[in-house]
Amino acid sequence: MNLIKHILLTLLISLWFNAVAQTHKAVPHMPVNGATTYKIGFLGNPGSWNMYQMITPVPWTTQIVQQLKQLGFNTIQLNVAWGTRPNDEILNLEDIVKLNPGQDKLFPQVVALRSKPGEEAFEQRRNELRKRISLCRKAGLRTIFHFGAPYNAHAKYGDTPPNCIMDPNVSKRYALLLQSFARDFPGVDDILVYTYDQDAWLCSEFGSCPRCAGVPLHQRLVPFIDSLSAGWHKLSPKGRLWWEPWELSAGQVLTCVENIDPKAFGLALHCNIAEVMATLPVDTWLKNTVGIAHNRNIPVMVEYFLGSPSEELEPTYHVPYPLVTRRGLNAIAGLPGVKGIKEYYGLNPTCEDPNLRMTGIFFRNPAITEAAALQQLAKPYSKAAADVIIMWKLTSEGMELFPWDLSWYLRRMGSRLPQHGLSAATLNGKMAHTPSWESTRTAIFMKTDNSRSDAWMLEDVQLRYQLAAERWAQALTIGKNCKNKIPKLLAADFKKALDDIAAMRRRALSSAYHLRETNIALVLRTAMGTKKELPAKNITELKTIMQADLGNYREEMLAIHGNKDANAWQEMQDAITLLDKDVSGFLNKYFTESN
Repeated sequence: MNLIKHILLTLLISLWFNAVAQTHKAVPHMPVNGATTYKIGFLGNPGSWNMYQMITPVPWTTQIVQQLKQLGFNTIQLNVAWGTRPNDEILNLEDIVKLNPGQDKLFPQVVALRSKPGEEAFEQRRNELRKRISLCRKAGLRTIFHFGAPYNAHAKYGDTPPNCIMDPNVSKRYALLLQSFARDFPGVDDILVYTYDQDAWLCSEFGSCPRCAGVPLHQRLVPFIDSLSAGWHKLSPKGRLWWEPWELSAGQVLTCVENIDPKAFGLALHCNIAEVMATLPVDTWLKNTVGIAHNRNIPVMVEYFLGSPSEELEPTYHVPYPLVTRRGLNAIAGLPGVKGIKEYYGLNPTCEDPNLRMTGIFFRNPAITEAAALQQLAKPYSKAAADVIIMWKLTSEGMELFPWDLSWYLRRMGSRLPQHGLSAATLNGKMAHTPSWESTRTAIFMKTDNSRSDAWMLEDVQLRYQLAAERWAQALTIGKNCKNKIPKLLAADFKKALDDIAAMRRRALSSAYHLRETNIALVLRTAMGTKKELPAKNITELKTIMQADLGNYREEMLAIHGNKDANAWQEMQDAITLLDKDVSGFLNKYFTESN
């Protein structure tokens, strides 16, 4: 039944795209200053929070690859290349390529691999890659293979990893690995190389490596990338090496781009220096980097979320925010020198995804207005189209109001239960020991450490959570009112969208409630310290919010288990009871920094 539904849904969307293509057949396929010369997608939704599992595996079949092509993609990344290695996806050259015994003796593999061990797993990865290359070739699509180098098992070795780019043997080893890769996997056009993250890591100038100590990173990294780029150009004369300068500071990236050999070379950049973020697609770093690259005739592809599944919202993969997607694509494509837009997380064209279809509309006609794009997007919804457009506007606005700039940790919001501790709320910041985290990344995130946040910061974030939740609540009301008008083929995916919008709303409310509870407790505790009568209005507000907090959690239990469970979250119930009986005792026990 699911297969029949998928086939029918695919046919419906296919017919819709054909109609759109006919409507805009006079529009050039790759407009906007050449911004969409490369339109790059890949399949599958990994989990950042769940090691070795693909949350949504998407099969590589002729039909599904054709769906990407029909959406307007002309290039496919052949592997998911995600650090959690979902389903043993390839992350490094070493996962699929071996040197011959003589070469391996001269240039040994000094770091143990983190892919699934054994010859059978090795051959399975190789066979799967060959299958994907063949599917792309038959579809007439360009191919990119993504890997991290030099392989150093991520950050395991700190600032002095074994595979040092100043060691001539490391460059020789990678030249040989690329030769073996090109021989074993013909049909790969381009390669995309990370030099931090993706289980790659670099020595620090300020570390203890005898070769690298005191040598600025750009002086070491540029020759290494140049050697890989030149080597790949010989192996794939029409191909290109794309370099992802991830985890580098802005200064390091800009200086490398000023000095790198532009021949057969390109840059792959996150949409800002901190992360791929749906609502912050272009920052000063991206503009500056693209500007220098443009002056040196270096093409740039920018990574962005092109569908609903994303690292920000996982595992709520069905939240539609198509206007955010379109606005992000428009901002990225408007930078002179951007030649490509690339999916960052992974795509799933087997279900209805308004964000992904909006990407297809933009690929076909970047000049289309938002209103016209929404009208096209909603056509499959027939009688419900007008209502669905209003819903999408609200869900998009909710995404834009949500405080994604608070901390990297908000990327895991979707995986959290809307239940929190009853100590004072804290705003935690992500920090890793890399050049970017220790410098420029703090320009994007409000929190990159775990220091105590001022009450005004708590309030700022609380209010923005509430604003987002309000928009999502309005969207849910419209969606529920029109759900009986949704065409049958879209009804199941529409319900998933409503469920995921509701889940994100509950999480936003939970965080807002906790922050406000903390600040009200602070107000009451301050009054208690001055021996003044505690303001009754604040006590009333605190109880009201705690009751709403409890109700919000019970709504989650209803969504997950089918009942609200009157006994759920006993600690919150006990706290409300104590607040009624003894405000002073409550303030000594709850929402304090010490408990």
